[in-house]
Amino acid sequence: MKQSHTHGPIPDGFFADIPKVDIHCHLYGTIREATLQDFVRETSAPLTEEDVAGYYVRGEKPRGVLHAFRFMEKHIFGTEDRLYRVTRECLEDLSAENVRYAELFWNTTGTLLHAPNLSFDAAQGAVIQAMDDAERDFGIVSRIIHSIDREASPEDAVVMMERALATPHPKVIGLGIDYMENERFPPEGFWKAYRMAQEAGWKLTAHAGENGSHWRNIETCLDLLKVDRIDHGYTVLDNPDLLQRCIDEGIVFTVVPTNTHYLNVLSPDEWAEKHPIRAMGRTGLKIHPNTDDPTFHNTSPNTVWKTMHAAFDYGLDDLRTFMLNGLDGAWIDDATRRDMTQAFCESFDEAVRNHRLHPV
Repeated sequence: MKQSHTHGPIPDGFFADIPKVDIHCHLYGTIREATLQDFVRETSAPLTEEDVAGYYVRGEKPRGVLHAFRFMEKHIFGTEDRLYRVTRECLEDLSAENVRYAELFWNTTGTLLHAPNLSFDAAQGAVIQAMDDAERDFGIVSRIIHSIDREASPEDAVVMMERALATPHPKVIGLGIDYMENERFPPEGFWKAYRMAQEAGWKLTAHAGENGSHWRNIETCLDLLKVDRIDHGYTVLDNPDLLQRCIDEGIVFTVVPTNTHYLNVLSPDEWAEKHPIRAMGRTGLKIHPNTDDPTFHNTSPNTVWKTMHAAFDYGLDDLRTFMLNGLDGAWIDDATRRDMTQAFCESFDEAVRNHRLHPV
């Protein structure tokens, strides 16, 4: 990638003005703090206001994001109205920062386990209704990626796919896998669910190489699970041959500049210099920045894009390339991609002119 700079820092207004897609965003990781407080009061769930507030602390949290997800699966997301509200608010917040298209990871395994009276059809219907309403009211287009809970069993993943395939909808477009990536939950265990999705014509992605996990997980996802793109994928840098393969094949990596793993293992003084994202974008790898769990990470689309410049020193040409990478990686039809590419480039160039920015 050709590195570009600008005359001084890029102003915040520029990042608000450029159009965006967010194709690596977890629905449950978008819940507003006030909304979760409301739900806890409604359900009398065993959590205090202080406990809830602790989920939204940046950095060293009293409890991590996965704990929050498990709590919400068990106590919160057992009704259609709550799923609807979270989805609509998520899309309202994304659209407010000029996200025009979003693909939301939605993990139903734990939710339905703790809500036996909530059917898969009803739960999915609530999310889709919120997506329809948000598109009408906020202009944001969104789609569902059903996501495997890798801490559950491979059989649970197959059950999730059976439910999803029995309840098809045009807004359901793909399969992913998330939660704790470690040696206990290798990606190869979930091959059957991925095969079912592939045979149904779904697009495929996977969290791999995220928390310092071995690069072989990335290779396994490409070769066995047959994924179309990789989420995170930071340890691809550990294997030059695999890195070159991903560059040659044009694999899009959906990276997260605000990823907490590297904030925790790298000191504040070295974080920006040693984070894999700084190197990934300079190798020729197709990367695209996303929010992941925006409310729990105290981030937003605008902040994510600003971080790519302010922390990792990517310039205007780089940011434009990342924008195009996101459109390339998005699971949209070719005609829509062409139209969005033209519109995004025009808006990007207009933002450059309006903020009087010039590559050097």
